[in-house]
Amino acid sequence: MVYYRQEHRLNRKEAAMLRKLSTINGYSIQAQDGELGHVQDCYFDDEKWTIRYIVVKTGFWLFGREVLISPHSVERIDFDAKCLCVAHTQEQVKGSPDIDTHRPISRRKESEFHIYYNFPAYWGGVGLWGQDMYPRGTETITDAQNDETQKRKADDEDVHLRSIAEISGYRVRAVDNYAGSVTDFIFDETDWALRYVVLKGSGELQSGRYLISPKWIDQMIWSQATVNVNVSLPSLQSAPTYDASVPVTRELEEALFQHFTTHPYWEEVQES
Repeated sequence: MVYYRQEHRLNRKEAAMLRKLSTINGYSIQAQDGELGHVQDCYFDDEKWTIRYIVVKTGFWLFGREVLISPHSVERIDFDAKCLCVAHTQEQVKGSPDIDTHRPISRRKESEFHIYYNFPAYWGGVGLWGQDMYPRGTETITDAQNDETQKRKADDEDVHLRSIAEISGYRVRAVDNYAGSVTDFIFDETDWALRYVVLKGSGELQSGRYLISPKWIDQMIWSQATVNVNVSLPSLQSAPTYDASVPVTRELEEALFQHFTTHPYWEEVQES
């Protein structure tokens, strides 16, 4: 399957295009003039639960340096060839701002990155991507959007980015006891939102895999590597289970949100 992100936009009635995030681990990153490297990790923001950057481990051409690629850059995901095609050249990526992916990434560093690539800032708007619900691709940003990026560069150092690799394996605690651990994530190909955390049950919760919506997450306790969810073990036990060998269907999603008596995310999406 080849997915052309810039040519497809879902409306509220369409089922999302959901994939396991682990699927793209190790995928090659293809620039316009050659390979950049391989997917090593992703960063998401813990406010809107959306993937903001793909961490790329470069090859010998850049001495193994790690660089960031924004979903804005991804032209398509080729699941057959196991690669992400991006709208950059190797030279563009080589000249991008140097960001230490082993340390927290500040908003100032993000702003430098967005200004370099001429991308609109995702912060400060009502949509998942600033004023929009989807990454813009290679469209040119407006002066007002650039001014907003510059403003936040000067006065906002909040850090909300988290590593997927770091959170994988975190313990999940229900309201009455521990339920298991984080084993994967389900992301939406169209807007790169993390729709579900995949929970591997253990202890009192029967072994199996369950989907946890970010809407049910009360708190992330980073110092304790723990995810607190506002659901009980019995409610998890009776929830529809997740089979990692088949795609997530809208039917399963509807059953999940009905079970937990929560409005589904697709009924709350802002129109772009």
